[in-house]
Amino acid sequence: MKRIFWIILPMLMLVGCRHNKYHQYVISKNKQHWNQGLKNTTTKKEPSFGMMDYNNDPLTWQQFKAKNNLIILGTVVDYEKNRNQNIFPTTKVQVRIDKVLFGKKMNKYITTTFPSGFGYANEIELIDKTMNEEYFYQKNSFPLPKIGSKFVTGMNLLHGKYQVSSPLFNFWVLKNDRLKLNNLDLNDIKNDEKVSQLLDLTDFLNCKLNIGKNR
Repeated sequence: MKRIFWIILPMLMLVGCRHNKYHQYVISKNKQHWNQGLKNTTTKKEPSFGMMDYNNDPLTWQQFKAKNNLIILGTVVDYEKNRNQNIFPTTKVQVRIDKVLFGKKMNKYITTTFPSGFGYANEIELIDKTMNEEYFYQKNSFPLPKIGSKFVTGMNLLHGKYQVSSPLFNFWVLKNDRLKLNNLDLNDIKNDEKVSQLLDLTDFLNCKLNIGKNR
């Protein structure tokens, strides 16, 4: 039995290695295609969503679990434009679930949406209907993570689809081997108790994933 195991093990490792290389190849191609679209389109920096009252957004690990069906470490595999955008453009995203931090284990890949995205001026800016030029609308409060980036967030199942529950305050991107809050506006806020709690939660998640501390 042991001999069979040691014969099969290298075969399994080879299959896993080939799968990882193919996954990296797909991400590389997706990134190239998406970046070309960005290059060919003017980016408009929209005003951020603003520091709205976030009393109801989780600030601790216990609150984070209580308000989400699922908390994951995921990888951005691909982006796709959403059609017929409203004044708050979004982008469809394919996510590979690398690790479930809370909730039931589920499919390896899911599709959800992130804030920010492509849209036409006459739909997003509510201006002259003849002004139908396409732009990429980006907000400081949610810069789209690059394809291939790893992130941590919480999700809830709504109408049969998983949606990010709090993209502004409970979304972290892995940068330089550390999780960082994705909302760039939070970097400019000093001496705020709630932001401090979010940074404590960031440190907790870094420790939970054994990837160091944020501060």
